[in-house]
Amino acid sequence: MKNNMGDESEGLPQKIMQEIKSIYGKYRNTAINTFQSTLDSIKNNSIYGKLRENRKFIYKIIGGAVVSLALTSFIFLKVNNSYIAYSVEIDDDVLAVVRDEDDFADALETVKKEVLSLYGQEAMLNEKPVFIKTKAKKEQITQYEDMIRNIKSRFDIKLKATVIKVDGEEIIVVKDDKIADRILDSIKDSFIGGEEAKYDYVDFVEKVEVTEIAVDFSDIMDEEEALKLIAIGTDEEKIHKIEKGENTWTIAIKYGLEMDDIMKANPGIDPKRLQIGQEISLVVPKPLVSVKTKEYIELVEGIPFETEYEQTDVLYKGDKKIIDHGEEGEREIKGYLIRENGVETDREIVEEKILSEPKTRVIAEGTKPRPATMATGFFANPTRGRLTSKFGMRWGKKHTGIDIAASRGTPIYAADAGKVSFSGRKGSYGNLVIIDHENGYQTYYAHNNKNLVKKGDRVYKGQKIAEMGSTGRSTGTHLHFEVRKNGKTQNPLTYLN
Repeated sequence: MKNNMGDESEGLPQKIMQEIKSIYGKYRNTAINTFQSTLDSIKNNSIYGKLRENRKFIYKIIGGAVVSLALTSFIFLKVNNSYIAYSVEIDDDVLAVVRDEDDFADALETVKKEVLSLYGQEAMLNEKPVFIKTKAKKEQITQYEDMIRNIKSRFDIKLKATVIKVDGEEIIVVKDDKIADRILDSIKDSFIGGEEAKYDYVDFVEKVEVTEIAVDFSDIMDEEEALKLIAIGTDEEKIHKIEKGENTWTIAIKYGLEMDDIMKANPGIDPKRLQIGQEISLVVPKPLVSVKTKEYIELVEGIPFETEYEQTDVLYKGDKKIIDHGEEGEREIKGYLIRENGVETDREIVEEKILSEPKTRVIAEGTKPRPATMATGFFANPTRGRLTSKFGMRWGKKHTGIDIAASRGTPIYAADAGKVSFSGRKGSYGNLVIIDHENGYQTYYAHNNKNLVKKGDRVYKGQKIAEMGSTGRSTGTHLHFEVRKNGKTQNPLTYLN
């Protein structure tokens, strides 16, 4: 073998010699060119002449070095049949063995493009692969098609999406940042009406973050669904269909809700005009985020007056009389009104000017002992027994009181103190006692077996005035009890426990 290699090549196998020739030819010219550049850069140096005289000798040295390097590389790479490679791993699980990191990156990019074409979304690996330097034989290098297959099958390919976090908790996943921003802007607009310019501050009470995330395709919500969830706080649906005789009050009692809850769950429904068969929601909105606004205000408002009480022996205990009605003052204020979800929560007063001072209301309280036969204004239960008939329409006619049934002779008591204005027999009432409480109220006690008081008697609250019976138009032993205010019958159950 020639080309400055000398006779050292004799005896090497023919195949190895062919490889060495190839490597030597590749590096020989490069080495000579490099050396020529070095000579040119120092040709003005005093040793240039000597170097030139020995140029052929130096070429031979460099040529030999290149061959030596090539031979060493060949022996290491070919004779030993191994390469410097990279093991692509996740959690010690080998996904591929590649000659270069870019080989794996190319395969991953191919999978991403395929997902993008199928789902219209950018794919992301759930975990980041680690590249570990190693040695590998040619047959151990993972083929490109196998890498593609491994990435698809052995890794959980996730789609790139956007998550809305509230106080660090992931609550909603949508396709991208634009949709997330539109949802959050829509929540704000629902409380500011798109007039953000009139507010000095508009933001969420909670810490709201929008970040990138890798998720399954099924985890991504559409915009309308996500907006509903964040505004209501749940995707639960609970519907009630209106039946005959129902109203918001009876429905609230049935489901253990407040009437305000029914209104909040159905903002577009008139509670006074519910129709049979109409469906209403029972899910009370609890937004996942709250919008806080700060608005500059200048207004004139009233200053509440205070109330003072003066004791007097002119009035009986429990009686009160307004001596001075009081009057609100006025003030002019400048500052900021703070609301959360449209409801005022605070004010920051910057400047205040009193236009008029409030006048205190004065109320006199009685201290004189009240006679036992003077009404207290509150009714006690007139007897004990079972409620058998309520106030209102009954058998096509208005029932003007309530019926309480018990055994004959059961005591009947004055519901409050007052003066007996009637005691005797009166038509369908049978034996009847009427007490005038001298405060606009009268009470009736009917169907008595026996009256124990007479007209003109003054009675105290809880005094026994009759015994239960079944006189007059009666279907059994009971007390018919009425409450009248200025002569008009009232529902006694609104006055009794």
